[in-house]
Amino acid sequence: MTQKPLTSGIYFLDIEIGKRLDEQNGLDLGEIIKKQDPKAQLIFVTSHQDMAFLTFQRRLGASNFIVKNGNANDLRRNVTYSLEQAVDAIAKYRYIQKNTFSYRFGHDVRNMSMGDVVYVETTPVPHKLRLVKTTGWAEFIGKLKELPQKYPALVQVSESCVINPANVKEVDLKEKKLTFITGDIRYFSTRNSRKVRQLFQER
Repeated sequence: MTQKPLTSGIYFLDIEIGKRLDEQNGLDLGEIIKKQDPKAQLIFVTSHQDMAFLTFQRRLGASNFIVKNGNANDLRRNVTYSLEQAVDAIAKYRYIQKNTFSYRFGHDVRNMSMGDVVYVETTPVPHKLRLVKTTGWAEFIGKLKELPQKYPALVQVSESCVINPANVKEVDLKEKKLTFITGDIRYFSTRNSRKVRQLFQER
């Protein structure tokens, strides 16, 4: 994991309580995984049913707990069910992540629907960006070029502007002009003309 960090992985961990309390076990490994992959789906496996409470005691957020009872069919059924639950949880998280735009406002992190993002542009103040929303605007600290990498729904059209194509009302390719649903107008650079043309031809 240290060489190739994962996100939203699914991990089966055997608790394997040793003879000594200070021996490393599956719970310790679970803590290490959660530090590197906070959205990890941890599925603990053990022969000791009374060990289940330890996962809650350590606040590991286990997605499931499988008790080995010696029955292969039961184990197979529980593994399948646990995998289905974990995959569903990851899918929901990724959907929310894909459709949510987050920015820091003071000490708070604000989350909003990606559909409400109109565009983001630079300001005269270094590293301060202006977020224009369907309901107003806000300013936050960030780097414009990093936004399309973090949010694939956004597209950079100039050195100073990143847009949400879904909220563009009109495109004037000749004047290199974009009119948004808010009535605002911004211009895209010559270098990005082909990108913009292809982007809106697909719509």
